[in-house]
Amino acid sequence: MNSRIASLSSNALLAKARAMYADVLTRENYTELSACHTVSEAASYLKAHTAYGEALTELSAAKLHRARLEAALRQYMLGKMADLFAFEKALGQELNGIFAMRSDVDYILLCADYLDTDSIGEYMLITPTFFRQNSEIDAPALERALSAGELCEALRHTRYWPLVEPFTNGQTPFSVQALENSLYGYLYAQAEKTVRANFKGAQREDLLNIFRMRADVKMLESICRLKSYYPHHDALRPEQFFRAQLSSFSQREILEMLQSDTAEDVLQIARKTRYGKYLPQDGVIEWKMRTMELRINERNLRFSTCPQVVLLSFVGILENEMYNITHIIEGIRYKLPPEEMLQYLILPGDAH
Repeated sequence: MNSRIASLSSNALLAKARAMYADVLTRENYTELSACHTVSEAASYLKAHTAYGEALTELSAAKLHRARLEAALRQYMLGKMADLFAFEKALGQELNGIFAMRSDVDYILLCADYLDTDSIGEYMLITPTFFRQNSEIDAPALERALSAGELCEALRHTRYWPLVEPFTNGQTPFSVQALENSLYGYLYAQAEKTVRANFKGAQREDLLNIFRMRADVKMLESICRLKSYYPHHDALRPEQFFRAQLSSFSQREILEMLQSDTAEDVLQIARKTRYGKYLPQDGVIEWKMRTMELRINERNLRFSTCPQVVLLSFVGILENEMYNITHIIEGIRYKLPPEEMLQYLILPGDAH
């Protein structure tokens, strides 16, 4: 691809991502949605007043239940992401493979979460064709897994097998948290290789920074969660975190976090780094992490001149939007007051 074509392609990708951003929900949308009294009323609001109407056209509000609504909304959101990455692939870019891998990793972790149950059988039905066609996993085999050993066997002929196998041969105690650390460490290592091989200069560094941020949010969440609930867990061993090289934290900073007494001590270390200005002082751990990520994504979307950074940031904003909607639907189901639902949302504009 010559430089002129590459420039035109990049501009097209930038324009497409920013145009799609115009459809994200506003604070007013969230306030009005949280005031709905039933799931059907929430569905009607989304259908009439937001871009999600396209996803709900053929659904009957009268017979709609929470799980079906969430599945339809998630399918629509994943479809928008798939459209972006299919467009990026058509332009000859390289990041679509990383997000196809991300889809695999999320599905493996979902199956690990639901070992010995039959609660995930419809999950792949909402996964867009783009992700299914670019996946190397055998979804039905994963869904049938009843143990870590069967999960591993279902992945035998994939790139993920060496990552799962240590949990079945006695080398590493199995837990979903430890598996998540291993899989995401691998994912971001592959992202780094892809970026270094295909991008140069400031564009390369900007892309590495957004993947570092995603990796660091995962790591902070993992360490803080373990510190809060399982302070002596094997997953807190330094080698579990040093294995992933893509990070803005030094090994000394990571070691200090692992040796800290509490989750808040971990965040105090993070506040002394480049993330400090984005990290809220108050709130539960998950809310702080999501708010920090949204702040960075919104800033990137507004000011970055790198199309791939804008694309990745928009995907992060979409993921946050799905989290917010799901939280409100759950709140409506349990008849929580609107102010209680809104308290835990990560709203657009909190990035300033």
